[in-house]
Amino acid sequence: MSFTIQKSLGNTFFRFAVARRREFRSIDSNPELSTGPSGEFVRHRPEIFYVADLRSIRNPEMPAPRSIAGVSFWSSLFDGTRRGWAMVGMIVFGIMIMLMGCAVAGTKGAPGFIEIFIGLALAGTPLFITFQKRRHIRTEEDRARREREDRDKRNAELLGAYTSALEKLREDPSDENLDLVMRENEKLDMPYAVWADTAIATVLYVGFSTLARLGPERAREVAQLMDRSSDAAGLIAEDALAVKHALYSSILWHFLADDRLGQEQLKIVRAVQDGFGIKSEDVPHDASAEAQFERLRGVDHRNAPRCEANIPMHLNEYCMYSVQVRTGENESTPIYITNKRVVVGGDKKIEVQVKHIDDLFVDADRNRVVVRASELKRPLDFHADEPIYLTAMLDLATRLDDRPKSFA
Repeated sequence: MSFTIQKSLGNTFFRFAVARRREFRSIDSNPELSTGPSGEFVRHRPEIFYVADLRSIRNPEMPAPRSIAGVSFWSSLFDGTRRGWAMVGMIVFGIMIMLMGCAVAGTKGAPGFIEIFIGLALAGTPLFITFQKRRHIRTEEDRARREREDRDKRNAELLGAYTSALEKLREDPSDENLDLVMRENEKLDMPYAVWADTAIATVLYVGFSTLARLGPERAREVAQLMDRSSDAAGLIAEDALAVKHALYSSILWHFLADDRLGQEQLKIVRAVQDGFGIKSEDVPHDASAEAQFERLRGVDHRNAPRCEANIPMHLNEYCMYSVQVRTGENESTPIYITNKRVVVGGDKKIEVQVKHIDDLFVDADRNRVVVRASELKRPLDFHADEPIYLTAMLDLATRLDDRPKSFA
């Protein structure tokens, strides 16, 4: 078996299978990127399992306004506040008086009708007040709707012009189109969240297409163009920086997924990293993933690692890896991986025979590991600082066969 890693990049959500990592000398010296001009994965090793969802660039849309028509009458009456409770209590009290009045009217006649009228008044007042309130809100909404329709019409035109300018920028990131995007962005008078995703996707696309055209050796120029595009599109500094990090992550992770991060490819990654001014501490998840994959290079059943463990070992059993993992918020517990089983410590230890493990999954965005096994009612689900290396040790344990050769 092998295990699966899930990773979300700037414009891609993908999964790939991880098998034994190749030695440096077996990796080709082909300097081509594994990332295409649209940010897509370019496969060089057909035997690698890979599936991705390349997100398209969507046009921004104005959010639909909320109307009182979408709120039921009873929700308006009872809104969960103290006033709402008082309204409900008034109705209930009024109904009780009406019932008492009906009983009195049946025995004493006229005096009961007075109580019925009082009950009707008590029960009907909250309903009348709510009806009047909703009618007033509808009147105000109609007035606001007419104003909003005029405003939305103008905003739609401005948003359409801005979107058109972004499309031209994606086709040709020239100075003229950068100026056009800036002018159209300055006219926008709507929340940042409405158009930010389209602008971010545009800047990322400009980065990928320019990198494919200029090459990694001119990564500094690519970064400068992305900065200019972010400024023209109106991105905040946090998002402008995140876009460059997303491009770098795509370059790195596509090489990792293709198992092509050799000496020549590593030069490309470093060229992009240096050109973009990205330090390892700026992208800790990416730096950790690269280190974990490098640590796994060449490791197989012939040189399985060994370590000390604070649990008793069975015959011909040895510990391969032990570490603290997080099973919940602020909850930490040790996990031991041996050549025969997985032991999760804590008040109630969980043991799983490695031969019963069916599936291993890593969520690289959250450092999450999921282990599914036939003898478990529910999967093991925890977070680790080195989820890729930990899962690789689990995977390696399932491949070991320590039986005497005569039994193999």
